[in-house]
Amino acid sequence: MCISMILGIAGAAMSAVGAMQQAKAQQAQADYNAQVQRNNQIIAQQNADVVRKQARVAVQDQRRKLVQNIGTARAVMASKGLLVDDYQDSTSQALLDDITTAGAADIMTLKYNAELEERRALIQKNEFKAREDLFDMEKRSINPTFAALTAGVGGLSRNYDLIR
Repeated sequence: MCISMILGIAGAAMSAVGAMQQAKAQQAQADYNAQVQRNNQIIAQQNADVVRKQARVAVQDQRRKLVQNIGTARAVMASKGLLVDDYQDSTSQALLDDITTAGAADIMTLKYNAELEERRALIQKNEFKAREDLFDMEKRSINPTFAALTAGVGGLSRNYDLIR
């Protein structure tokens, strides 16, 4: 009876240690997952920053191209003998207005698309933050000491008849 009592207590102690180690491993896994999500947030923010910078450059390039197109159109019209600084309702002025309008629409499209892409990256960042918070909450909800205590008491209660 003494040996079975010792074995019962030893089994309960081993269960307690195992439960504690498992709970610590679960905490470590949750902590790792939270860190991965923090890293993902950094990358998503960097993506948003890159999109914003690229958009700024693309808009500047498009504006430069628009000015070049207007200049080219004015030069071609002047070489053909058309008055480029003619009154507002002239054909040459209407053509320049059309080029300006089309160029402005291209610039607005570039800005809009960039804003959508930046917004997508920032939403993704927020999703990563939410996941990080969930993993942090999971880590805080795991209590290795309580897990060990529960396993130890459970082991002792299963072997109660042997201990008595």
